[in-house]
Amino acid sequence: MAGPLSQNDATEFDELWRIRQMAEQEAREQEDRRAFERKNVFWKARLVLPEGAINCVVYDLSMGGARVRLVAQLQKQQRLRLDIEKLSPLNAEVVWLGIGMVGIRFTDDPAFIGRTLGPLLAGGTPQGAP
Repeated sequence: MAGPLSQNDATEFDELWRIRQMAEQEAREQEDRRAFERKNVFWKARLVLPEGAINCVVYDLSMGGARVRLVAQLQKQQRLRLDIEKLSPLNAEVVWLGIGMVGIRFTDDPAFIGRTLGPLLAGGTPQGAP
């Protein structure tokens, strides 16, 4: 049976709880900052860099960018092109890095992005499309 927390344990617990609350608040605020609705997809694609192309999978997509799974190291602000079969290529830059994932923001003209992705994001396109 566990006994009461010592003063040090209680202080550490309180600090961990505060850190968790701050992280959750930050995640909620980040979600609220998204300007575009995201659509969950599972599309094979390629990221094209000056050094060559990297196969990847697009996990979610919006008019502003995408979350992409890949096995490669990229850098924040690295410029690249996202090639999805049957769609016009989209220029982008890396905005966040995760373990096996990156977030990219499209840098093309919004009208071009709208023409390229609008029909897919507005319609009920199945996850396996395009």
